[in-house]
Amino acid sequence: MLGPLSRLMLCCVVWITMAVPVTLAQGPAATGKPRAKEDPQVRARSLGRIAEHLQIDQGSVIADIGAGAGRDTWVFAQIVGSEGKVYSVEIASKRVESLKAEVQRRELSQIQPILSKPDDPCLPPDSVDMAFMHHVYHHVTEPQAMLQGIWRGLKPGGYLVVVDQRLGTLVDWVPREQRGPKHFWIAETTVVREARENGFRFVEYAEPLWHVREAFVLVFQRPEDLQAPDRDPDPLPPIAADTLRQLLPETGQTYRRVAFVALGPGRELIGPYLAANPCQAIDIVLEEWATQRDERPALPPGVELPSVLTDRGDPQLGSEPLDAVYFLDTYHLLFHGPTLLSRLRQRLTDTGRVYILDRQAPSVIPHREASHRRMIAAEKVQQQMQEAGFTLVREGMKPAENRFLLVFKKSE
Repeated sequence: MLGPLSRLMLCCVVWITMAVPVTLAQGPAATGKPRAKEDPQVRARSLGRIAEHLQIDQGSVIADIGAGAGRDTWVFAQIVGSEGKVYSVEIASKRVESLKAEVQRRELSQIQPILSKPDDPCLPPDSVDMAFMHHVYHHVTEPQAMLQGIWRGLKPGGYLVVVDQRLGTLVDWVPREQRGPKHFWIAETTVVREARENGFRFVEYAEPLWHVREAFVLVFQRPEDLQAPDRDPDPLPPIAADTLRQLLPETGQTYRRVAFVALGPGRELIGPYLAANPCQAIDIVLEEWATQRDERPALPPGVELPSVLTDRGDPQLGSEPLDAVYFLDTYHLLFHGPTLLSRLRQRLTDTGRVYILDRQAPSVIPHREASHRRMIAAEKVQQQMQEAGFTLVREGMKPAENRFLLVFKKSE
């Protein structure tokens, strides 16, 4: 189901495309320097719009995680009123003491400052309607533990809102432990992947509600039907066992060298494929997925392949030709699709094929949204592949319900 801002997002399609994050990453937000001070009234209006959109109002409970001096905490206190609650969470004890003193001075009994830990926000369990993080996530050194702590603090159905800067993919490839004391922007792709892996359902991106153009605003939800934050609540469905035969070379063709761009259930097809069609192969790892330069998804047992990490879409392949490229549960992730497809087209033989197996979205949505929802419309894929210089050869049999398989060749 698409989020309530989907219709509004379509109005922004002119700047939400596969290629636009590269342009945005070259702007002021890429410097890693803090932004200039904002107008408090403008910021307060943005906070109010987000709260209203998520139906957070009088009597609600908000966690302001990384509250700092409390500039958002005071706004949230007005939103929830005297019957509500604001947990003002800070990792520095001096900050917490300052917050407590200011709470007393302002006589705001609905605010409770909390001293947190690097791996735990220390929220009361099942208590929060909305957790809010502004320019905090890029300092988190232990995202799995922190996200799971936030998940437990939220009520079932509660929201996590992350406002940060780096539309698109990572540029600051620094070890996670260095992010705590230093200022390196995070990427929205990293936040979405980590949130999903730790029990959050992606709801929507909500930049039209915010006042800073360079920021991303991501909304997640603790699902009411998930018992623990130990998995993606919206995983890709399994693939039918007979799908493999549709990926093998067609009659009269031979694939001597292929490239896999595969994740999830699609990655499980690599081993059976190579057993059925022994050949040279390379594993292309998407920067849209990786959170560190040396991070690689596990290969199936018994499979060893050289791997390359894309760099703003460039897989940096050698000069050897490719007979086939397999996007297996990955095409929806592409933020740098035009560059990647261009490089692959250069290496693809004249008789080569590109196979795209993915989950079908219920409607055509912008590629950015498709990436975060882990689904894409087959019509969108055909349009983008045509623009990249490929022609549809055939549509395969459905790999499973709500799945599709498309096969392309280079256009003449």
